[in-house]
Amino acid sequence: MPTQSKPITSFPHEFSSLLKSAVWSARSSGTPIAGHRDRLRWFPLALRPAEAVAGLALLERAMTPHLRRVDAPVDPALIKRLKKNYTEALPKTIRNSSASLNTKGSLTWEAARRIGLVQMLTSKSLQQFAAAVTGFTLLEGPSLQIIRYSAGDYVGPHNDHHPENENIRDGYVDLQITLTDPGVARQNLLYEAGDGYFNHLRNVGIQSGVSVSMLPFWHQVTPLEAKPAHPEAHRWLLLVSFDIDHKAKKRGK
Repeated sequence: MPTQSKPITSFPHEFSSLLKSAVWSARSSGTPIAGHRDRLRWFPLALRPAEAVAGLALLERAMTPHLRRVDAPVDPALIKRLKKNYTEALPKTIRNSSASLNTKGSLTWEAARRIGLVQMLTSKSLQQFAAAVTGFTLLEGPSLQIIRYSAGDYVGPHNDHHPENENIRDGYVDLQITLTDPGVARQNLLYEAGDGYFNHLRNVGIQSGVSVSMLPFWHQVTPLEAKPAHPEAHRWLLLVSFDIDHKAKKRGK
């Protein structure tokens, strides 16, 4: 019988070690996001296949028990409360499972640290990658979140603008790593790229990928579609959010 490889127990502590060399090299190619209308860059199939499979299995084993289910549907009374046509405002709707990694010492944080996830998401090379793609100077100490999408899970249209927060009201940077189960047929990121139309599409339901974006802008994640006979299909999203050093931007750095 062929010997089975042992499951990995840790992510690499540097983000650069997770990526294909061509993707790491591409971080400085093309026009940076700073000053560009399209605020999103997408790097599909960014990980080597074997590492993507191993990373997905590691998240399933170590982090699934720490997720919290989020169900925020449309209020059924929303239409009835409308007093004038074309004045509707749809709040952000969500259906997925997620966990924050921002409370040091918590059970969730400790579980993520034991598998090297916290170290990888806060690594210097990850910040360097995001800074190179965006053209911004980014502040250390990012916010971390993990999300798991099952069949039918989605996030409705929203813009992630936080005007009440002085640090990010003028924009901030997200880096997202996606790892997807082979039972997923597709899941799309639909967004508006500065041209006024909500019609730019990226299929993020692929084995692996990395996106870097400057928020806020309008976007949504469509319901995850599973392949026939794969109701357990799922996609993990590892989310790292950086504040921009706007003082450095004003100084021209």
